[in-house]
Amino acid sequence: MIVQPMSPNASKAKTPPTQPGPVEPEVPQPKPLGRFGRTWLWVEFVGLYAFLPALVAAVMDPAERFDPLFDAVGLTVLANPPWPPGSVLLPMVFLFGLALGLFLLIDPTFDNRQLWNWRTFKRDLPRMVPLFLVNAAAMLGIAWLLQNFTGIMTLTTSDGQETRHFLRLPREAPLLLLAIAIGYPIASAFPQEVTHRAFFFHRYQRIIPNPRMLFTLNVLAFVWLHAPFWGMMAFVITLPGGVLFAWTWVRTKSLLAVGVEHWLYGWWLFFTGLGWFVYAGSVGA
Repeated sequence: MIVQPMSPNASKAKTPPTQPGPVEPEVPQPKPLGRFGRTWLWVEFVGLYAFLPALVAAVMDPAERFDPLFDAVGLTVLANPPWPPGSVLLPMVFLFGLALGLFLLIDPTFDNRQLWNWRTFKRDLPRMVPLFLVNAAAMLGIAWLLQNFTGIMTLTTSDGQETRHFLRLPREAPLLLLAIAIGYPIASAFPQEVTHRAFFFHRYQRIIPNPRMLFTLNVLAFVWLHAPFWGMMAFVITLPGGVLFAWTWVRTKSLLAVGVEHWLYGWWLFFTGLGWFVYAGSVGA
């Protein structure tokens, strides 16, 4: 029996060609910062995340303590705005998020895939869903305790009528609760995650290279964003939210993931009644 030797070409012919995988586009690295660039970023950081919320809070101050200052510097329109200040809060948040989102889209050093990133969102769902269910039950219990053992969940009007905010929307205004479920992510949750997660971490990691410091400042900036509500409870509520959302962003780099998470927790706040403390209509009440 004679065995014909196999030629090298024949063996190669039996090996199926490998298909090259998708090549992800490379994102150019930002240029090193000079002294002016670093100074500009610090001024921008303080202006956007410290001064701007403070200015809005001063305009919305129910005691009008800043009106003499506005009059003295020629900003009488801020002392006596032609509209209720609370009515423009959501439009301001939306436009702020839109402006910074457009900036990210035209920034060649920003990875635009982070504005969606379905892959990491799907990977993180097994953590997000059970954690939300546990926290939702805890939030419901906290709201019940505050309603029954403190007076901060009850509003007494000038005529002596009392409004109990625990589960008020599902009891009295279920259609409004549905409208919040639809409008809240568009007008508030996702814009806030653009400004305080996608833009913040991308923009300021160049001047705050320490990850822990960057994380801490991000949480504090998110809490301070709620200064216009003029209530300590707004800070208490948004502190754990800021930690959770910043952690999700660091884990996933997905605006979809952190936006959906913010949407769920924000809507549940309004469901339980705790949303009263981050509602513009509560200022001064």
